[in-house]
Amino acid sequence: MPRVPVRPRVIHCDTCTSRGSGAFCELSEKHLCELDRAKTTNRYHPHQVIFYEGNHPFGVYCVSSGKVKIYKSDLDGHQDIVRIAGPGDLLGYRCILAGEAYMATAETLDEAEICFLDRKTFLHIVETHPVTALKIMQSLAKDLREAEDHVSRVVHRSVRERLAELFLIFQTKYGVKSERGVRLNLELTRAEWAELIGTTQESVIRLMSEFRQEKLIGVEGRLITLFDLSRLATVANLVD
Repeated sequence: MPRVPVRPRVIHCDTCTSRGSGAFCELSEKHLCELDRAKTTNRYHPHQVIFYEGNHPFGVYCVSSGKVKIYKSDLDGHQDIVRIAGPGDLLGYRCILAGEAYMATAETLDEAEICFLDRKTFLHIVETHPVTALKIMQSLAKDLREAEDHVSRVVHRSVRERLAELFLIFQTKYGVKSERGVRLNLELTRAEWAELIGTTQESVIRLMSEFRQEKLIGVEGRLITLFDLSRLATVANLVD
């Protein structure tokens, strides 16, 4: 039988650990109480689907903890990961604002606590709280820029450059300093790394082996540690 989300501990919006990095961080106490009354929170196991591409949206999701991959699938079932969402990120809000079906599928990468807010309440908050509306616009602009950057990387950069650049992008958000370098707090399969940069799993395995031999990274299972950020930037062709 498929696993279903389970109800986690009660998470209040005013004390949520991801509040400071989310679109709702500037809400007044009144609006936060409105959110608390309207939202539901579930705990998801790794690799559970939150919503499917093509389905009709009934609200938005806010990640409290954990990480979620957003991906599109072609007719053959091949996945193209659009982005990785983390604490504070909203999911599905563009479809609500545009009145369209979900344009991608959202699936958890690890244990995650995710809040759901119905469409009516979300739109009411956007309409009555200008600062939140501005933050939603900023999120839209950020997502658009990341999508444009993703297309540019795939079109104009080699696979080797794309992988090195992705390591550097993720180290700013998921990097944890260690004695050996910067460890990425992100456990992706080789196939998921390939889906992020538009290549094959075999190419990613080969490139990671090359990077290890060049002492650019260390690999322990799915955990990756970056040893030399400046040399990775050179490999990614980010240094003039």
